[in-house]
Amino acid sequence: MLRGLATAGWRILYVNAPITWLSPLKNRSLLRKWDTQWRSTEVEPGIRVLEPPVIAPFGSMWPVANIWNQNRLARAINAELERASITSYVLYSLLPSAVDLLPLLSGKHRILYDCVDDHAAFTGLISRPYVADLEQRITKESDIVFATSEKLAERLRRYGGHPYLMPNGVHVDHFAATDDNRERGLAFRKSLGADVVVGFVGGIADWIDTDMLAELATLRPQYTLVLIGPVFTNLGKFAQLQNVKLMGPKPYTDLPWIVQSFAVGLAPFRLNELTESVNPVKVYEYLAAGIEVIATPMRELLPMADAIHFARTGEELAVGIDGIVDGSRKTQLSVREKIAQDNSWTKRIEEADRLLREVMQ
Repeated sequence: MLRGLATAGWRILYVNAPITWLSPLKNRSLLRKWDTQWRSTEVEPGIRVLEPPVIAPFGSMWPVANIWNQNRLARAINAELERASITSYVLYSLLPSAVDLLPLLSGKHRILYDCVDDHAAFTGLISRPYVADLEQRITKESDIVFATSEKLAERLRRYGGHPYLMPNGVHVDHFAATDDNRERGLAFRKSLGADVVVGFVGGIADWIDTDMLAELATLRPQYTLVLIGPVFTNLGKFAQLQNVKLMGPKPYTDLPWIVQSFAVGLAPFRLNELTESVNPVKVYEYLAAGIEVIATPMRELLPMADAIHFARTGEELAVGIDGIVDGSRKTQLSVREKIAQDNSWTKRIEEADRLLREVMQ
């Protein structure tokens, strides 16, 4: 979204996700953030990335922690605004905690809250009532509110907001099934020694139904299950499954040809309160690549039933893949491509640009 807005003429200061003092306990590599904090770097024309200061933990639990954290962020952001002589701007926030940042910022600013998740439904060190209160406050304070799903929009309306439905999108041309992507995908599949590859791309956390995937791998040892993305949950259940390949994160530039190696792209989200609000980017990317998709029947995907197969269990998933592989169960490529085109980032960015220019007038 922000790359597209930069192309449309906006100057972007992207504030990277801050880490807390406790973060290196989980990931030692984050210690390098101590050396980069408070600095910004121009990474692309029109886009600077600010590495913010390290903040206190428990900002989603205790008001005093969040207020202290937002004061640190404000110092870093205000210094960047002064350095760049920016006096009028839009604060584009993806996090409800930024509501305590608003009164601390310098200059004249409008506020866009882009709600992409049900933040109060995440597990971990959060206070659900407190996070819900932050979101209600930022919804009321914002000049524009986006919601990526209808479920999120419903909640924001209850908070008194008037959200624009702005689902996630896809770079259609990036994921297109070009000859080069097909050839590289075929080479990748052969390098795995696999006849049939089914794959998942995305963060592997507790909202992904790994039990369903393990059941699939057990029922169909002839299929190779490839999991691409960072891991945030225990995957010990795959340790003895030789047909499961945990490949970690891959560069975004490599995803188009990796996805071309898949006979089926998977979106096996657990069906719960959190995922009822999710509008999954990966499904749009699979569709743009032209491959068949099997997902759990999430609320946001049900209107795409002509282009997506649904499964609730590992057995249903296995049977669905069988039908796609033998050709007896397929969707129309033209339908898949149309959904991808209708959800291109180009369209999303044009709409966001129009709304932002209106609010800045």
